[in-house]
Formats: sequence, C-alpha cells, structure tokens
Amino acid sequence: MLPRTVLAVYCVALLLLSLVSLNRYVLVSFYRRNRGRWFVHPPQLRGDELPTVVVQLPIYNERYVVARLIRSAIELDYPRELLSIQLLDDSTDDTVELARSLVARYRAQGFDIEHIHRSDRTGYKSGALANGLLHTSAEFIALFDADFVIPPHFLKSMLPYMRDPAVGIAQGRWGYLNEEYSMLTRATVIGLDAQFGIEQTGRAWGDLLLGFNGTGTLLRARCIEEAGGWQHDTITEDLDLSYRAQLAGWRIAYVPSVVCPSELPADIHGLKAQQFRWTKGTQETAKKILPTLMRSELSRWHKLQGALHLLSNSTYPVLLVVGIINPLVVVIAHQNHIRIAWPISAYFLFSLFGTYSYHAEAERAIHRDWLRRMWYFPAFLAQSIGLSVNNAKAALEAWLGIKSGFIRTPKYDLTQRGQRWQELRYRSRFSWTVVAELALTIYTGLGIVYAIVTDEWGALPFLVLFASGYALVAYYSIRHGLGRLSFARNPHAELAEPAEQIGADRLGAPALSVMSEP
Repeated sequence: MLPRTVLAVYCVALLLLSLVSLNRYVLVSFYRRNRGRWFVHPPQLRGDELPTVVVQLPIYNERYVVARLIRSAIELDYPRELLSIQLLDDSTDDTVELARSLVARYRAQGFDIEHIHRSDRTGYKSGALANGLLHTSAEFIALFDADFVIPPHFLKSMLPYMRDPAVGIAQGRWGYLNEEYSMLTRATVIGLDAQFGIEQTGRAWGDLLLGFNGTGTLLRARCIEEAGGWQHDTITEDLDLSYRAQLAGWRIAYVPSVVCPSELPADIHGLKAQQFRWTKGTQETAKKILPTLMRSELSRWHKLQGALHLLSNSTYPVLLVVGIINPLVVVIAHQNHIRIAWPISAYFLFSLFGTYSYHAEAERAIHRDWLRRMWYFPAFLAQSIGLSVNNAKAALEAWLGIKSGFIRTPKYDLTQRGQRWQELRYRSRFSWTVVAELALTIYTGLGIVYAIVTDEWGALPFLVLFASGYALVAYYSIRHGLGRLSFARNPHAELAEPAEQIGADRLGAPALSVMSEP
C-alpha cells in the first residue's frame, strides 16, 4: 500500500502544479489577442482637467535610498499647486534626521512636502498609508515604495486612465535599476517580467480579476474609502485592497507602457525575506477573500480565475512535496518494475512548455534582446525550486494562521555592477532554511546516482532540475551569509558613507524611460 500511496500523492501533486502551468496558456492567449492595446493610450488631460494629487512615500530605515526617492518625487512634471508629497516615515534609525533635513530643504524651495513620522508602527505599511490619508484631501494618491524611482511623467501618463469613473486604480509596470548586477538578479527579473508582461496584461485585457502591486500605482481616494480603506490583517495590503475594490465594483487599469524603475534584492537573504512576505501575504489574502469571492455575483469563470490567482503561491508546498517524493518514485518504480518515469517526464515537459511560453512571451514583449535573456530561464526555474522551502513555510504559516511582522527588504542604491552591499548597515536575517536546502541537495543527488545506476533515465530531467535548484539557493545563502559575517567581525569596519553625505552624493540614477514600448 505504501508504494501506491506515494505514487498517488505524487501524481496528484504533479496534476496540481500542471494546472497552474496550463492556465498560463490562457493568460498568454489573452495577451496575444490584445497586445495591440500596449500602444493605445488615452489623450492627455488638459491643464484645467488636472486634479489634486498626493504622492505617498512610505519608508522604514532607508538611509541609502531616501534621497533618491524624494528627489524623484520633487522632479515630477506636474503643477506645484496641485501636488503634495507625504514622506510617511516609520524609521527608527538616522533615516529620520536625514529625511527631516531633506524635506526641510525642499520645503524651503517652495515644494509642498511633509515629513510624517510615526513612532508606533501599527499596521506597518498599510498603517502608515492610512495615517497619511488623514492629512490630505487630494482626489488621487500616487504610491511609491523606497526602492523605486518615480518617472517624471508618471502622473500625466496615468491620470488619463482615470477618466473612466469606474477605474479606481491604475498600475504601472516595474522596471529594474540593477537587473544586470548578478545571475541572481537576472533570474529574478525573468519571474517578475512574466508577472508584469503577461500575468497583469492577460488579466486586465481578459477582463479578469487582478491585483495592483503596492507601488508604481495611482489610486482614487474614493475607491480606497469605498473598498473599506487600508487594512492590516494581511501583510499584502495591496492585493487585499485590490480584491475588495473590484468586488465593490471598481476596475483596475494596467498600464504596461509606463515603466517605474526599482531596485532588486542583491542578497539572497533579502530575496528570501521579500518572497516570504509576498507568499505569506497573498495566502493570507486568499484565506480572507475567497469566501467573499465565491459568494459574489461574478461568473464561475471569473471566480475560477480569481481563485487560481489568489492561490497561485500555495503551489510552493506542493512543489516541495514533489521535490521530496521525486527520488522515492524512482526507487519504487524500479523495484516494482513500473514504467512511470518516461510518461511523467513527458507530461512534465508538456506542462513546463506552458511556463516557458509564458516567460518567453513576456521577455519578447518587453525586451528586444529577449533571446539573450531567456538563457537565464533555467536559472529562474532552479531558483524557484530552491526557494520552495522558504516559500512553502510562508504559505503554510498563512493557512495555519501564524502571524508575523512586516519583514522589510534592505535597499542599498545598487545601480551598477561591482557595487558592494556587504559593508553597508542593513542586512536581512540569515535564513536557516539553508539547512533543509542542503539536505535536499544531497538527498536529490543520491536519487540521481540511483537513477543512473538502475538505468531509470526518464527520471533524470526531474531530479537534475530539482537538485540544481536546491544547490543554487543553498550556495547563495551560504556565500552571502559568510560575506556578511566576515564584515561583521572586522572591528575597524565603517559604513560606506556617513549619513549626511547620502543626500548630496548618492542622488544619481540612470535615465528613465517612461513611455517605453517593446
């Protein structure tokens, strides 16, 4: 019975994974049918049509990027009398004084900018945003996180989409300041490009439920209010508000031609923290929203697509189960003379092509050098598998109701290759999931040896991919952890720059493409 049970669990897990992969054909189809809309933009607003806008900039201990962020807000191409800026500062370090001095400098130049500092971080980011709304009567809110640089024409490019009174939220596409920094950042971009190139466009143009991404966003104040305001019972307040707003009748406009540059995590432990937060928060939101979604008057098709969207990160525990069972299946198949390896590999490759086409279509839509970029697709796959330990833990905690704080991802103003982050002050906690990743590397490696010895060649594609994934993430975890440790033990180590110099010397950023077309 045990071999049959293992094989049954394995087949069910593969089926669940393949459903998500196969649904990507649907999103690619919606994108392809409507990709001409990428180049269609509504007419600009006349000067007398421009509304009041507040730019909200939530930060927490961001000494390296706060000057860059504020300056990009100051340089927005928008009438000063209609624009206000709120620096929503929950910092507990010298970022507070740096931010205060920068705001005072720009206020002296005539800008309507306010520094709102909270010593009580209740609600984390959503609490800061809700607090900021108490200090403004603006009709629209532009929202940007600390790792972003605001494109100068963001407001004038996004506001035309708000002509439709049913549109409550408009989301821009993310770009990346440091995507060429390392193999880790290049692989990360492959995943994010798919979300912003195909997932968001496919859902928006297929008239499906979608989420806005918490930054690079323009929101209508009335939409926030009517959706129930910012709530902090999940750690992905953006996805939560997205679904509450759409279930209340509001629409989200996705604008892929407006590119908002951001900084990717360069440290694997920072990436793990970010992935943990996104995974756990999305599943907290799924747990909260799914009952309301299923009771809504939406069609079954829209409910299905909404559920697949909300539950997508629950595939990580399933992916981890597959990784654990893979070597067992090889042993069971060989000892019981079951010819299962080749059929499973064939089905896996078929469903994997859905994932490949999803990412390839995204790269082709966004980048002219998409073929070069797709060389990093195997690294992205391996990275996703390696992160399944970290992300499975996050998803399970969400469904079990285990709460955790908002774990920030450190930002270092990395825009060029060769810049070092190891010596800088902020660091993410060392993730002990590396122990499980190392154990799975060895365990899956033994499965590879067994498959070769017993001529179970059909199992090798699975085993090699999973072993590579666990090894890749474990390698980076140890390497980046040791890099931090060696600096921490140096008694003469100093920060790269004193805080007072950051505002003056670290304001540079690459030229930005606001209306970039593929």
